[in-house]
Amino acid sequence: MKEFTELAGKLMSLHEDVSEIKGALKDLTSAITKLALIEERQTVTNAALERAFVAISRVEDRLTELERLAPMNNQSRIWVELFVVALAGAALMFIWEAVKK
Repeated sequence: MKEFTELAGKLMSLHEDVSEIKGALKDLTSAITKLALIEERQTVTNAALERAFVAISRVEDRLTELERLAPMNNQSRIWVELFVVALAGAALMFIWEAVKK
């Protein structure tokens, strides 16, 4: 009978240990699931960062091209201003001649 009592005690202890192991496994499963979600989000974030870096690179290329063309644009602006001034001068001359008559 004593052996049976000892065996029952050991069996109860083993049952408690198995219950603790099951609880720990549930916690581990939850933690692994959370890690998988974090990894997925990090993958999405990395892809978004890569797209952003590509877009920034394209903007830098466009800016470099615009900076290269800036002197030509400045010269064109000067020509347009001179044309407008000449046109205004011609219009004033036309008006002056019309008024003078």
